[in-house]
Amino acid sequence: MAAQLGVSPSTVRMWGRRYGLVASARSEGGHRRYTSADVERLHHMHAAVISGETPAAAAALVLAGKQRHDDATDWPVTAGTSRYGGGFVLALPGAGRTAQGIGRAASRLDEIGAREMTLQALHELKTTRTWNQVLRPVLVATGVHWQHTGTGIEIEHLLTQAITAAFATYVSQLPEPAQDRPVVLAGGPREDHVLTLLAVRGALAERGVPVRTLGARTPTQALTSTATRIRAAAVFIWATKPANASEQEIRELSENHRGLTVVLGGAGWRQSSIGSGTVCTSLEQAADLLDQSWRRKVRKGLSENPSLS
Repeated sequence: MAAQLGVSPSTVRMWGRRYGLVASARSEGGHRRYTSADVERLHHMHAAVISGETPAAAAALVLAGKQRHDDATDWPVTAGTSRYGGGFVLALPGAGRTAQGIGRAASRLDEIGAREMTLQALHELKTTRTWNQVLRPVLVATGVHWQHTGTGIEIEHLLTQAITAAFATYVSQLPEPAQDRPVVLAGGPREDHVLTLLAVRGALAERGVPVRTLGARTPTQALTSTATRIRAAAVFIWATKPANASEQEIRELSENHRGLTVVLGGAGWRQSSIGSGTVCTSLEQAADLLDQSWRRKVRKGLSENPSLS
């Protein structure tokens, strides 16, 4: 059932446990079986959550017999008025329905709703489209709201937690990649904002590329040590502004690991290349370069050690 809906099994179990949306029939062996009515209810529940309803509100509508019509605007949405908070909705002009739903959930401080909608988008659209078409517009709107009003930092923090949890679940559900010559992802030595690393990790996991994520404020010494210990094929370093990027440290990293592919992302890197590092301008470009580097290093290792093939 979870696969049919495109959500995690734990989500279906949670809907059953909390809201009574369980299989109503049983097999001769006593196992629960979903009837067509049960399946229809779960589809309506899922549609309501994607529309921006909290799981509790969506369940109440479904159990009351209200159904989503083909036109999504006919499905009742209570954005901005839920018990989770509300008071305003993030401005997302021109954004798609899923981005709007995540924005409404985040505005209501509905972490579960934002997480489940993000996870659903990842299953349906994969990482690159989810990041570019769904998550980036919401994150930008959150930042703009804070800049204009000085409020809403709690929305950004909650959204960060929801996105982090969704990516962790999504990646764990993908086939486990090979572990030879992983790619290392890290924030620059002074970089705190590293959600982009989750998107890079997701895009690489979909391609079967092994990854080690070190996170925010990674010292160059730690990055160098990690690359040595695990024989990394490549490293990706993220910096959102020049103050968070250390070009001298990148040159030192490149000099200490002359065979290491160094890929740089974010507005902090002002040049097209730094040392032996390449500055990327998109998630797609970064994933392509890191993927190509990993496959090249793995092929080289196999050619040098035929017994490993």
